[in-house]
Amino acid sequence: MAILTYINPFRVVRDFVSVPIESFVSKQYLGYKKKTSDSIESVKELLYKAGVITVFFAAILWVSIFMYVIFYYTYMPNVTHVRPVHLQFKSCEENMGVCSFPSAHVQLTRRSSMLMSSQAYRVRLALDMPESQVNKDLGMFMVCAQMRAKGGVLVSASCRSAMLRHRSRLHQVMRTLVMAPLLLTGLDEEKQTLQVELFSDFEDDQDLPVTDAYVEVQSRFVQVISCELLIEAHFTGLRYYMFNWPKISALIGISTNLFFVSLVFILSWYHLQDGLPEFVKSKFRSVDGKLDQDQDDKKLLSKVKLEREDSFPFLEDEKLIEEYQKLEKKKT
Repeated sequence: MAILTYINPFRVVRDFVSVPIESFVSKQYLGYKKKTSDSIESVKELLYKAGVITVFFAAILWVSIFMYVIFYYTYMPNVTHVRPVHLQFKSCEENMGVCSFPSAHVQLTRRSSMLMSSQAYRVRLALDMPESQVNKDLGMFMVCAQMRAKGGVLVSASCRSAMLRHRSRLHQVMRTLVMAPLLLTGLDEEKQTLQVELFSDFEDDQDLPVTDAYVEVQSRFVQVISCELLIEAHFTGLRYYMFNWPKISALIGISTNLFFVSLVFILSWYHLQDGLPEFVKSKFRSVDGKLDQDQDDKKLLSKVKLEREDSFPFLEDEKLIEEYQKLEKKKT
């Protein structure tokens, strides 16, 4: 019967075929499952770390950009202020024409100040004058301006000369022929725009900020179509580079902010992590471990020396205790 049991084909197939195959398949499956779970965990951890680093880097980058934008709009003033100038004059009662110098009051701002203190400005008056025979015969004339603070306090005054540009008769005829289509359609006019620079480097006083400007054209025969008062910031130093090279300035400013913000963040992180980085801590721990091990070795050596010196009393006491225990056992 035993032989039949061993020769049973079902048992042979089970013991030598199915069981080894099942064990092999199960081992392969469990190993593959473990590797897959380990790889998934490593990928999850990697994605988590990458996400955290990305979030922190994006936050630091946006903080750097926001700081530069705030600095730019705080440090840089408005480049140009344009105000229309409406000239007024007194008409003659008996004769035709103008009996007073054309003048105008220009309100720059209703607030306490419009210009940035300690910043140089160029103040110009743009005059649109027709190329009439009266203006050509006029020659030079004076344009004056006064900058006043609130309450009419005079801050600064200036007078500059101006005149139409000379054009010869041949130049005028040729220009009229060339520009005839534009002149006939009304896209261009026979006029000249004079840019009269009244102040080259005007700086606003913080105690007396300018709020009004008074303009006067000192000629009764001048003919003006329209005019504007232009106040342009004259940049120097850092403002000059920030205005003329905005992209390079922005790149340098954001990079500088990014460096300092990252440095502050790293120092704060190490402070929250209780001091120094891990590699420095490990070095300190290894040094402390060596010192503690040396001290333990010294204590052990001293103890061994003491035991060796006092070995006889200890041995005698142990022998006495053993003999006493033997006697107690015999009695019982």
